[in-house]
Amino acid sequence: MSRNPVIDMPKSQMYRDMMALGFYHLDGITLVRGEMRAYQRGFQELLGWIDTARDGWWPLTCSTQELERWEDALRLPPRPRASLQRRRETVRELLALNGEGRTLAGAEAALMAAGIRGKITEDWREQRLTVLVEEFGEEYDSIYSCMERARELLPAHMTVVFEFGGPDWVGWEGMYGSWEVFDSIDQTWQERDAG
Repeated sequence: MSRNPVIDMPKSQMYRDMMALGFYHLDGITLVRGEMRAYQRGFQELLGWIDTARDGWWPLTCSTQELERWEDALRLPPRPRASLQRRRETVRELLALNGEGRTLAGAEAALMAAGIRGKITEDWREQRLTVLVEEFGEEYDSIYSCMERARELLPAHMTVVFEFGGPDWVGWEGMYGSWEVFDSIDQTWQERDAG
């Protein structure tokens, strides 16, 4: 019988433990030795499956293809400029694997996963959450898809209001003098906020 380094009995802990009992003769080809080799082979297969499952599902170590499946399942907006590590952290945050649970801090972590950094205040009486937006993740292309995804992550029974700070409609009108001037300046909202 040729030696197989994967299932060679003398190298296994199982073999050493059984020999220590002194109940069985395990040298040569015996029924007990054959049975133990079969068990050991089965355990090795099982451990291989466990390793494959662990490497495939854990968002911080899974393959890029599996990470894309996680992002699709969690309906994350596209982030073409995000680093691989940031994408992994986002999936972890969204799954709440960091243990913050259902608190405002946990909701703010979910917002981060949707691409919004901000503070949340809760008005329980009015059933409303107000999100004071500090910034949008630069790896996201659409502010609106971030807000839509954030609404899905926050409690469905509460109204979610996003506040961005800066000027309101009256302030914008005051800055430009008229809405015609405001409309004639071809700028995105991000450019207006920055300018």
